[in-house]
Amino acid sequence: MRMETESEKDIAERLMSALQQDEFVLYKQKIVPLAPQPGDREFQEIFVRFKEEDAKLLPPGTFFPLLEECRMLPYLDRWVVNRLARFVRNGLKFKPDWGVPLFNVNLSEETLVDEKFGAYVLKYVDNSYLSGGGLGFDISCKSATANREPLRRLMAELRPHGCNLTIAGFDGSEVQLAELKALEPNFVKISASAIDPAKVSEINRMCHGIGAKTIAEHVENSRVLEHLSRCKIDFGQGFEISAVEAL
Repeated sequence: MRMETESEKDIAERLMSALQQDEFVLYKQKIVPLAPQPGDREFQEIFVRFKEEDAKLLPPGTFFPLLEECRMLPYLDRWVVNRLARFVRNGLKFKPDWGVPLFNVNLSEETLVDEKFGAYVLKYVDNSYLSGGGLGFDISCKSATANREPLRRLMAELRPHGCNLTIAGFDGSEVQLAELKALEPNFVKISASAIDPAKVSEINRMCHGIGAKTIAEHVENSRVLEHLSRCKIDFGQGFEISAVEAL
């Protein structure tokens, strides 16, 4: 039976089976330095898609709320880390001198409070597949604020092994700035489309003041890209810069 005619329970069961059978696909989008320097490491955000989306058996994005409702998102986050480790292992097998990118992985709130997730990540980081700062985690500012202490514990566990933290959706408010200071992110994302261009420079100054580099996302045209470069934003991400492609 086609998935659009199944009940939500049936779809949830199908998604659990898909996790077990490796039926998801990783995609990437480049995050590029706006003032490139020799030796810059490639930087990519990682996205997940379900194969049955492409087969038109499930509306795009439907699987995320279903996984959330069934408390299955931590399993998906584990799958992503596992799949990235396999991808890097295979890449190094065929090209030992390959410069492994920095991968930015989005984490769910459920994963932040999963006390076993850090140990799961470290077994892949410590075996060198994702060592050398090759793995970072992307958390929305809202989720980070709601789960500050679990997030701090997780990063205290992972940072000594080279993992980094990106906080997304910073709006420049004093309240959010206080949260950033407490969490000490390596990178902060701001939306190039949602924030007044006149405010970008001030937000950039705030982030640099706490030691975080800035990433402007949703960069959709050359005019915005030029403005961000003038404001000395560190990185840009969006369709003006790079398409989303299969890993």
